[in-house]
Amino acid sequence: MDMSKYIGPQFLKVEDIRASGPRQVTIVDVKEGNYDKPTLHFDDGTCLDCNTTNGRALARAYGYESDDWIDKEVRLVVGEVQYQGKPQETVLIKPISPPVENKAPPKPEPRPDFDDSIPF
Repeated sequence: MDMSKYIGPQFLKVEDIRASGPRQVTIVDVKEGNYDKPTLHFDDGTCLDCNTTNGRALARAYGYESDDWIDKEVRLVVGEVQYQGKPQETVLIKPISPPVENKAPPKPEPRPDFDDSIPF
């Protein structure tokens, strides 16, 4: 019996990348994750919660729509970010697939003090 459905996905940690070295994977899905962060699912069955640093790297390369991140190859490396003013090791994403040209910018948030239904 295949037990993988009972075990759940393997979330990558710094120790995993440090042990194996940089890893090249393809994003196969992006789902709503825990702690208001998306979870990236990779072709090797692993996944990673997408922190702000990685989200920005992916958005710069492939746009702000997570569907556009699907089938993109990335390299996972151990790196350092500032978290609460202190250096913190984390898994960083380095885009490999060519950037998407003419990617749409993020949609502006509606202004609560502006009612566009009122004609001028």
